[in-house]
Amino acid sequence: MNKRHHSYLLTGFLLLAVASTAFGQYNDYQTPEGYSMAPPENEFYIEATPSVSADSSWVEEDSISTGYQTYTVRKGDTLGSIAKKFFGTTTKWKEIARANGISNAAKIKVGQTLEIPTTNYERGQGVTYRQRSHYVSSPSVAPNPGATTDLPLPPVTSANDAVLYSDSGLPQIILPGDQPTRSKETDHHVTFNGLTGLVNTFAAYPLGENMFSTAFGVVWNKITRRDGSRLRSGEDADYWEFPMLMTYAGENFEVAFKLPFESYDVFAPITYNFRDGSDSGMGDAALRLKFSSQNDEMASCLGLGAIFPTSDIDIGNTDTNNAWEVFAGLSSKRKEGGNIHLNGGYQAGDGNTNHEGVFVNAGFDYSANESFTFMGEVNFYNRINNGRSTDLTLGMRYHVKQGMSLTVAAPIALSNDMFFGYDYRLQGMLQYHY
Repeated sequence: MNKRHHSYLLTGFLLLAVASTAFGQYNDYQTPEGYSMAPPENEFYIEATPSVSADSSWVEEDSISTGYQTYTVRKGDTLGSIAKKFFGTTTKWKEIARANGISNAAKIKVGQTLEIPTTNYERGQGVTYRQRSHYVSSPSVAPNPGATTDLPLPPVTSANDAVLYSDSGLPQIILPGDQPTRSKETDHHVTFNGLTGLVNTFAAYPLGENMFSTAFGVVWNKITRRDGSRLRSGEDADYWEFPMLMTYAGENFEVAFKLPFESYDVFAPITYNFRDGSDSGMGDAALRLKFSSQNDEMASCLGLGAIFPTSDIDIGNTDTNNAWEVFAGLSSKRKEGGNIHLNGGYQAGDGNTNHEGVFVNAGFDYSANESFTFMGEVNFYNRINNGRSTDLTLGMRYHVKQGMSLTVAAPIALSNDMFFGYDYRLQGMLQYHY
């Protein structure tokens, strides 16, 4: 072999060594230690926020998962009110209608289950983001391959639930709302004459701002005397009254209307010259207006009233000309314990009616708890043409719920020489204000 052949062989070996070195460096740069160029063996999901950026080993495919929360339609619900509950605006009712295939929004039914969409990245609509990634297996840290699920949405339980909205892409959180409780300082109720107060003693403060009340009562007593003279043995008489009361109150005034239905059943052939004294009809209607001035501790009021006899009853004192009245009252407003009420007034008419005279009331009420209020009163009446009476009235008011109450009372006659007198009365009334 000549020198030229040797030089060719030497040059070839040098080129092979240089190529091997370069290939090894390139291979080391492309594949770090511990990594394999084999295709990935599995695929998995991890939770991530939209702001997460993957490194060069990840292949990202962002997607948004959809979710629904169910809601059962209640009485009074509309698609607009349901949208207001979940999204904070009534304009989203179309999304709810579209998600449930509703073509006529006015025909949703009580008890119907609706799906509430939660797919938009807006206020009140939860969004769960996922990042779908392919990962080349690593010998060090391996993400959890377990499947993830959307966060559960708690059900809506009542119309006063509080909805908390998340701006971080999480579903909305709904917390059960607090049930309304009775406030002893503001939850007032009416008397048997329609004005705010106890049983027969009215309070100086009004029912409440922009409040309307309806009440239905019943009053019964056994008639035991006529013009101060007791009925004889074997005589008997009963009196029933069914008052209907309507009251409206503003911030510092109150209007009350009373329309009673009365019934008499009198058998007093000696004392009253009646063998069959059954009679029933409408009693005297009354309209009263009260103006109040109040602070945190006390309240006072002045009022005017008008009485309109119906002349529908023939038994009893039938001098029933129109009458008017003026009255005033003073009440304490203690936040704890009970309240004291004082009031009185004067009634007059075109003639000697059975209403003409004065009346004075003093009462005390005590709220034992959220459900029961106990009341005590002294009621004095001096009617020019209908006699005088002084009653000790004990009563109890059961608060069925906010704005609704049941009142029962038993006035006991300390003295009574009215045209139709009694020893005691029983009174009951159901009232609701809103």
